[in-house]
Parts: sequence; C-alpha cells; structure tokens
Amino acid sequence: MSIPLSAVDCISPAIAQTKQQLFVPFRLERWARLALVCLLTGEFAGGGGGGSPSGNFNIPVSPGKSGKSLLAIPNIDWGKILPWLPWILAGVVLLFFLIFLWVYVASVYRFVLFDSVLHDRCQLKGSWTRWEPCGRSYFFWSLAVFVAATVGSSLIIGAPLLIAWRAGLFHHPQEHLVALILGGAALFFILILFFVLVAIASLFAKDFCVPVMAMEKVGVLDAWRRLLPMLAAEKMAFTGYVLMKIVLAIGNAILVGIATLLTLIILLIPLGIAALIIFLVGKAIGLTLNVTTISVLVVLGGIILLGLLYLIALINTPQMVFFQSYVLHFFGSRYPTLGAVVFPPPPDAQPPPLGEPPILEPSMG
Repeated sequence: MSIPLSAVDCISPAIAQTKQQLFVPFRLERWARLALVCLLTGEFAGGGGGGSPSGNFNIPVSPGKSGKSLLAIPNIDWGKILPWLPWILAGVVLLFFLIFLWVYVASVYRFVLFDSVLHDRCQLKGSWTRWEPCGRSYFFWSLAVFVAATVGSSLIIGAPLLIAWRAGLFHHPQEHLVALILGGAALFFILILFFVLVAIASLFAKDFCVPVMAMEKVGVLDAWRRLLPMLAAEKMAFTGYVLMKIVLAIGNAILVGIATLLTLIILLIPLGIAALIIFLVGKAIGLTLNVTTISVLVVLGGIILLGLLYLIALINTPQMVFFQSYVLHFFGSRYPTLGAVVFPPPPDAQPPPLGEPPILEPSMG
C-alpha cells in the first residue's frame, strides 16, 4: 500500500471485511469461537461503561451534641462476622487470583484475535503455545502500566495534599479558599491529563505494538522502538486515529448497549422466575444458609454469570472484528510487514506458455 490511509478512510474497508468474515457466508462455528476470544480478551466490555454506585449510597447521619449532623459509625457485630472471616479472606484472595489469571489469558488471546481477523480464521487449538511468549511480554507491560498508573496517580494526589497540609491550608480553609479552589482545579486537570496519557499509551500498545510483536516475534519494548519513529513521523495522522476511535467507540457503545440491554431484559424474566421457584422450594423443604447451600448458590450464580457474559460476547463479536480490522487497515498502510498481508499485491500477469510460434495467416492484399 503506497499511500497511508486516514482514520476516516479505514472505516469502509473495515466494515467490508467484517461482513465478509462474519456474514458472507454466515458461519456459526466461527462466530462461536470468536465470541470465546471476545470473552477472554474482554472486548465484550470495550464499548460499554458503568456508573458508580456511590451516587445512590446514603451515608447515615445522626445529630451530635452540638446539634450538627455527624457521620454515624455503623455498629458491626464482629461476633457474627468472625466465623465467616476465613471464607471472606479466601474469597478475596481467590478473586484477585482469578483477575490476575484472566489478565494473563487476555494478553495471550489478544494475539489470537489479531491472527484470527488478519488471516480470516480462528484456530484455538495450539494457539496458546504459539502466542504465549508474545502474550507474556504484553502481560508484563500491562502490569507495569497498572503499577505506574497507581503510583503516579497516588503521587499526583498525595504530594499536593501533603504540601497543602504542611502549609496549613487545611487548618483554616475559609482563609485560603481561593488557593484551595485553584489548587483543586489544577490538580483535577493534571490528574485527567495523566490518565489520558496512560490510556493513549495503552491504546497504542494494544493496537500497534501487538501487530509488530506478532509479525516480527519480538517483545513489547522492541515493538515500541519500532513504533515510536512512526508516531513521530505522522503525529497528526495518529492523533486523528485516536479521535476517530473515540467517536466510533461512542457510537458502538450506544448500538451494542441497546442490543445488550434488550437481550438481558428478555432473559432476566425467565431467570427471575426460576430464581423465585428455587427460593420457594428451598424455603418449603427447610433449607437454610450454611456453607453447603452458599457454595451451591455461588456455583450456580457463577455458571449463570458466565452464560450471560458469553451471550454478551456473541452480541459484541461484530464490533470486535470491526475494530480489529480497522486497526489492520490503518496500521497496515504504514507498516509494510503487516501491509503485505492486509493489502496483497495483485497477481502478476503470467507470460504465455512456451511452444510453437503462432502461425500467421497471410494478409489479403
């Protein structure tokens, strides 16, 4: 591909490739495999979002002796909690282990997704052995980014607060109201800028370093060394890519979110009826909450949750293929090793077979 494609130019070929790989012809087995990849990589949640439940959380208050409202300290009955404490701790440890394991698996299957869309195939058998070295490098990068983001945000927030506290701004805040407001606003925008930079670095690693790692079988740091000159040479093109990716993600979140919500509403009705029947039957036969019943409920809930997540992944499979194809066309027009696969050259004209020279008819006149 001689001319690099702009962020807008890549939309149409990405849509065409998505249609070709998923709908022409429709292949249920391939769709089911890609949905599994979507679930393992976390792409089923790529266009969604959620609100914080803190907006609906009311902190109980009680009047103090001075007539002012004070935060009420909840009365915790530790006698009832202590017997369950080992199970709670075990559940927390298990949860962190599962998250850690899922991030590792997602890092490996990120390359399975790249290979599936690039070559119009989804080979799960043997894919772990093939892509695990690249996935391990990408996993360590993701872990390093998480640690850097955590430490960096803590320093950005903690250092100014410590300085303000040492300066005495919090002892009499009404006397330093202007400084606190301006400092808080500056701190907010610096924190937003920091998270934007972290998000862009993560996006470039996922979209551009992964193809370099997959095509050249190198680690993430070597991929960054190859990518940085491209970014420096086409700053405006990659800026347009980020902006267009945001626009596409918003549109995708709306469309896929509506489809997912309608599907869940339809499914939650029979699930709610089944849960009510199980509750009434359990109450009728005298079941109580104990380790056995809670374990059974957790297992059933986990199975149902995995089923719902896989269904959501099925719905999100087209957007996953589209966004991966979008990356292939944008980056493939700038990275020749990838472009040779995404934009294969037309077959050369074959020379005529060697043989007897043609017999020329004599001309009339």
